[in-house]
Amino acid sequence: MNRNTVSLCLIARDEEATIGMAIKSILALVDEVIVADTGSSDNTRIIAEGYGAKVIDVPWEDDFSAARNAALDQATCDWILVLDADEFLQPVRPVEFQRLLQDPRAAGYRLRMISPRSEDVGPNINRIRLFRNVPQVRYRYPIHERISPALNDWAAAHRLKIMDSGLTLMHEGNGTERGLRKRERNLRILRGAVEAYPEEPYFPYRLACAGLTLLDEEVLPVAGLGVSLGLMHTAWFKARNLPLVDQRNLPWLPELGIRMAGSLLTLDRIPEARKLLAKVREVFPDHPAVLLQSVAADCRLLEAPPAAEPQLDRQRVSAGAYADLDRIMSGVTVVPGAAVDRRILDLYPLRYLGELALQEGRVTAAVDRFEKALSLDPAYSFGWLGMAECSRYAGDRKRALKLYLRTVTENELNYRAWLRGCDLMSEMEFHDNASSWWVMVADRFPEHPAVAGVAGPSPAAVEPVLTPA
Repeated sequence: MNRNTVSLCLIARDEEATIGMAIKSILALVDEVIVADTGSSDNTRIIAEGYGAKVIDVPWEDDFSAARNAALDQATCDWILVLDADEFLQPVRPVEFQRLLQDPRAAGYRLRMISPRSEDVGPNINRIRLFRNVPQVRYRYPIHERISPALNDWAAAHRLKIMDSGLTLMHEGNGTERGLRKRERNLRILRGAVEAYPEEPYFPYRLACAGLTLLDEEVLPVAGLGVSLGLMHTAWFKARNLPLVDQRNLPWLPELGIRMAGSLLTLDRIPEARKLLAKVREVFPDHPAVLLQSVAADCRLLEAPPAAEPQLDRQRVSAGAYADLDRIMSGVTVVPGAAVDRRILDLYPLRYLGELALQEGRVTAAVDRFEKALSLDPAYSFGWLGMAECSRYAGDRKRALKLYLRTVTENELNYRAWLRGCDLMSEMEFHDNASSWWVMVADRFPEHPAVAGVAGPSPAAVEPVLTPA
């Protein structure tokens, strides 16, 4: 077969610690390396040139697309592979790599991305990083830049497809100080993008994500939650005005719906969260994380005592939650174009199976589920919280109190354990201890309704979210 040539294109600034690793990981696969240097003051250029790279100087103007496109403009090969300077490609045989490039149906390929970055919502995702070198295909947007709009248009015109590759990119992450500088820079650019592209829902979504704190997929009531919820509302409303087929082609839209619903649940706005999730499920009926968030909302609804919800058909809600968990754990759910976090399939469902069993009074079954969860991850704080709730249900308050303490020791962000521990301490008349814990709750989680005294923005402020587009 005729060999296809490949240009590696990357942008860099002060990346001497990682750029050599990035280039070395693909040298056996590519024919040229183009580095767009946006103002390095360290040895980035020397290291890149040492690996045979062509280094071009690109003035930094707070625009990632402009920098990436400058590198693409210098590429002379048949295909382009895009890396960041702190990423590396997991080993692949050159013959297998060439087999991808020889497929006449392919306009480009998605690579699996594995990243520890906290700003990545859903770090294990697929992104287009390998595509044909054509002048019409260039990046768009100054931050969270995307090649997909232009590549999709070009592929459709030539009856080609964007396909999964089976290739994996690893991201090394940043040191704390450098990561903070990058975060500040990205927030500055992102705020500008929200204003520059008022019709684009992606940017308010990403700006909202920057203000969220998560614990095992659960949104936490830290400072800024209300602002993030407002931004997510804006993004959701804009996205829902798109045709249904376009909504389904937005890989980040399920996460937006999940995070919005999670925020509403955190603010005790359970009916709104369930209505929103019904809308999300109309668009993504088989997304496991969407189904899991639906189960979370059902469990929150079932937490209310029967007297508080006399009209609630508990059996129906419970049956729906069990059905969703069965679908998730059986593996029949799908996420087109993205990898699935195994914790969503294996670990988190055990938590909710335990909660459902406990709500039904089946303490032994609940303990079994929580113990299974802890066998998968001994540091899983919601597993320890579940064990505490089981002990409390069984009347062993002293053991429950120890388990609440164990929960917050495993993860101090588990606000449910702090609140439940406060409640139990007051019940046991340990008032000084309860006061100390409450100070910690108020300091860490100022937007929880129990702290703020309100449930966030008025329901009317987000009602359009729940209205069909």
